[in-house]
Amino acid sequence: GASPYFRPNPFYENLKIKEKEVMSLLHNLDTKNIEHREKFQELKKEINFYRNLHSRLLMDQACMKKKLVTLKQESKEVQRYLFVLNPNAEDEQEKTSNLQTQQNVASETAGDME
Repeated sequence: GASPYFRPNPFYENLKIKEKEVMSLLHNLDTKNIEHREKFQELKKEINFYRNLHSRLLMDQACMKKKLVTLKQESKEVQRYLFVLNPNAEDEQEKTSNLQTQQNVASETAGDME
């Protein structure tokens, strides 16, 4: 008959089953860990992209504000020039007041950019 030494040990069999379960669990965790690491790298790239975009937009905004200041100064010079050319022409004064209105609108728009 079968030798008693080869009788399956239920405790040992149980341990083998548990080991398989644990190894399977570990494998799943490894796979998930890799997926999460890849996702994390993608997110870091995205963050850098938006950070760069944000700083470019801030630089553009600063540039536009400088241009606006220059345009306002030029506008005032043109108004002075028009007035010197023809101080009595109501037509010119109307144009000047229209220019000022446009300037105010531009100022408000610039204010909104801040």
